[in-house]
Amino acid sequence: MADRPLKLRELRRILAKYGVWEDTSKGKGSHTTFLRQMGGGVFSYPVPTSRNDALQCYVTGCRKKFKLREQDGITDADFYS
Repeated sequence: MADRPLKLRELRRILAKYGVWEDTSKGKGSHTTFLRQMGGGVFSYPVPTSRNDALQCYVTGCRKKFKLREQDGITDADFYS
């Protein structure tokens, strides 16, 4: 299963399962920032909020940045369930 567009609220719910939190104060304009602490550092990824959907490229970017992909041990089925 490849990544797919998600509603922002669904993306927030899924990412929260993996310890990713949202900081709306760090986004600029119509963006929000998701953060995750990993290996002694905090990594961030901005996602536009001007639409109700997070495009596929942002879902893929979040999974890559926060190490939530197949090669990191998180299957697509686990991620999307």
